[in-house]
Order: sequence, then structure tokens, then C-alpha cells
Amino acid sequence: MSDDDRAPDLAESWALIESERERARRSVRVDERVVYGVWALAWGIGYLALFVWAGPEGQPGLPGPIVFGVLIVAAIVVTVAHIEGRTRGTGGPDAETNTMLGWAWPLGFIGSSLTAGAIGRAGIEGDAAAIVYNGLPCLVVACLYMGTGAALRDRRQLVLGGWIAVVVGIASFVGGAHLYLAMAVLGGGGFAVATVAAARDRAARP
Repeated sequence: MSDDDRAPDLAESWALIESERERARRSVRVDERVVYGVWALAWGIGYLALFVWAGPEGQPGLPGPIVFGVLIVAAIVVTVAHIEGRTRGTGGPDAETNTMLGWAWPLGFIGSSLTAGAIGRAGIEGDAAAIVYNGLPCLVVACLYMGTGAALRDRRQLVLGGWIAVVVGIASFVGGAHLYLAMAVLGGGGFAVATVAAARDRAARP
């Protein structure tokens, strides 16, 4: 076989190898549309339920906190199941990073929950309690997104984390029942924008 005949074969083999590598990467890549999408729904609908429950025309009989809690738990379950399903069996530095980040989330929420509980036991109530109970876990989310974005060089997560931090501050100043409306529109909207951006990027990939 001549060199001219061998060259196309090598090129075709290399193209096939690269194609298989890309297919393997796609098979273990977390689908950001799923992750951001479920959180857009959880925050948007959940916080609206809280607003209706505690709003100016509030209906205390409506189970706003229950709806919110169920949606948040559902979003957590979907997120964990999706990420675990996509990354199971992978190794190397990326897997170690994912494991570390995976532990950071529950530990952050445990710490924020204990702190909020201690503040509540100290006697805080009313609008001040709403600001603390909402702000602490949401700031944990913001910091974890920013930290993950920095660790993985993912600008979308970095920007989303920064946006959530700003939204928490704005909502806290708004206060009252409208705190929940601000979180639904601005917070849920931020996740919705991230979902659209992720879908656009995925469609642009070859």
C-alpha cells in the first residue's frame, strides 16, 4: 500500500476516534437544560405560592410553604438523579471535583438551617424572620454556584450565582410578602434565562 493510500485511512481512523470521543463526552455531560429548568420551575412556582400565601390579599389557609417545600425537594431529587446518572463510573480529577462539590451543597444547607434555627430560637419573628430564613439558604446557593463556576471555569454558573446573590439582597430590602414575589420573578427568571442559554448552546454544538 502506498503512502497516498495510507493517508486517507489514517485520517478516517482519526476522525472516527474523535467522533467516538465526542459521543462519550456527550453521554456523561450534565444536561444543564434539565438542571436549570427544574430550578426555574421550583423557584418560580414555589415562591409564587409563598407570595399568595403571605401576600397583601394573603390566604393563610393555602399551603404555600408545603407547595414550596415539595417543589424544592423534587428539584433536588431530579438534579441529583440526573447528575449521578450522567457521571456514574467516570473517574479522574473531574469526578473528584464533582464529589467535593456534591458534599458542599448539603453541608452548606445544614449549616444555614442550623443558623436560621438558632436565630429563630433567639426570638426573631415577622418580616425579619422571613428575610433571614429566605436569605441564608439562598446565599449558600449563590456562593456555591459562584464557587463551582470558578472551579470548573463555567461562566454561566458564576454569573448565575452572582445574580442570585444580588436578587437575595434586593428581595430582602423589598421585604414583606413581596420578598417572595421578587424571588419568584427575579430568581426564577434567572434560572429560566440560564435554561434558555443552555438550550441555545446545546443546539449550536455539532
